[in-house]
Amino acid sequence: LKGILFLPGGPSRGGGGRRCRGAAWQCGGRVGQGDPSPVLPHTLCEETFASPSPSARWGTGCHPTTRLCLEWLSDAIQGGEHVLDFGCGSGVLAAGALALGASKATAVDVDAEALVVAAANLELNGVEQRAELLHVREVVPGGLVPPADVVVANILVGQLVRPSMVCSLCANLAPGGLLCLSGVRPHEIGSLKEAYGTWVEWEDWMYAEADPGVGGEAYWGTWARLVGRRVATPEQTAMLSEHAVS
Repeated sequence: LKGILFLPGGPSRGGGGRRCRGAAWQCGGRVGQGDPSPVLPHTLCEETFASPSPSARWGTGCHPTTRLCLEWLSDAIQGGEHVLDFGCGSGVLAAGALALGASKATAVDVDAEALVVAAANLELNGVEQRAELLHVREVVPGGLVPPADVVVANILVGQLVRPSMVCSLCANLAPGGLLCLSGVRPHEIGSLKEAYGTWVEWEDWMYAEADPGVGGEAYWGTWARLVGRRVATPEQTAMLSEHAVS
């Protein structure tokens, strides 16, 4: 990717732009350690708006959860997938998925500023023609046609476990599709498994944890990634519909 513009309040501490360094993949580096996957973004920490945004922390290459998701996408994307990036922030995951060969990315956020920045980043990287940006109010369970083959949600656990969120993610994921959840701590994984377990078969071998690298000290502590595969029997689909209005 050519670059990523960040929302204000991100890693550019002390004002002015700076490059984020110290992640397992760095500016212009490859995802993972020794991974042969395509080069993913140079992280250009630029002030693009005057007011802070709550989505800022989740679009930077410095954040361990962004790194966990990009590393996973570099293996999960085989080419031609429709990817749903729910809580897209700066759009780095949607742009990364498209760079890795996804045919379409749907980027969703509740923050209007985040959608503006995501649109700029997708255009900056020349993938905007294969992307769709939606406000969260435009996304309803089962509303994506065709449904996504891959869903990635890098959001805090309090939002991820809400019944409406569970339904939005699972009901817009194709049977057999992969769900990647991050933005959480290892001790919160049990809550995710309980919230999604009826509709997801967990791929525990894809579970991973990450700590901040040098330059990412603001993101203290260990973060986690949980991955599962959508299970969709007729009974489960009916239960999901009921869960959406519970």
